[in-house]
Amino acid sequence: MKTRNLLLTGIIILSGMLIFTSCSKDDEPVAEDLSATETEAAEMVASSLADGTSGTASDIETAAALTNEAVGYESNLKSATTNDKSLSCGESADTTMVTAGTGVITYNNTKTYNYMLDCDTLGNPVMLDMSFTYDGEFDAPRLASTHSVSGNFEITQIEYTSDMYLINGTWQRSGGFESKIGNQANRQATIQFELVDVAVEKEPKEIDNGTIHFSMSGSSGRGSFSYDGTITFTGNREAIIEISGTRYVTNLETGEVEEQ
Repeated sequence: MKTRNLLLTGIIILSGMLIFTSCSKDDEPVAEDLSATETEAAEMVASSLADGTSGTASDIETAAALTNEAVGYESNLKSATTNDKSLSCGESADTTMVTAGTGVITYNNTKTYNYMLDCDTLGNPVMLDMSFTYDGEFDAPRLASTHSVSGNFEITQIEYTSDMYLINGTWQRSGGFESKIGNQANRQATIQFELVDVAVEKEPKEIDNGTIHFSMSGSSGRGSFSYDGTITFTGNREAIIEISGTRYVTNLETGEVEEQ
């Protein structure tokens, strides 16, 4: 009888241990998948595009300003003028500038642009070939980033009778992106833009229309992610970001996005 009681006691204790272990495992928090969602990807794209974070829009407008100088464009004359920064055919130049913002969105970059004026066989300017590299950072209400940027633009329609430049080329940002909302994840990502006939006014140097094809890839430590899509400039300092059939409106000044 004593042996039977001991056996029964052992079974009860073992069963209790198994139940406790099972409950403990169920109570353990499950690690959240921190791969970027589609909406978060749209925000990273928008922040890389925005003028207010010194992104692509800022570089496009700077390219227009430097082209104005290189070809001696004067909007009130619609003709060439001579200034200290005008380039001769085949001549190159470089410009380094610091951009900084201290408002709701703060940013800091040291940017270097290299560019050369190409002409046709008659000596007429036809294109400004521009490349640039820089390191920088921004801190916005929903997202912060420390990154490096490189790119190459070909600026055409630089004849004096045209009111707009056409810009084609590439732009790339790589670095860390820190979300301040949701799971507040830290991610490493590379965002690549391909500009297709982006039209920017010579004065006041604002983007009017055009398209950007983009791709994004990155990791969060718990998972990798990749997205691609299209940006369409619609004027009025806005653009449409489309990812996987979903459309977002973004403000080119602030980088804010809103699903349509």
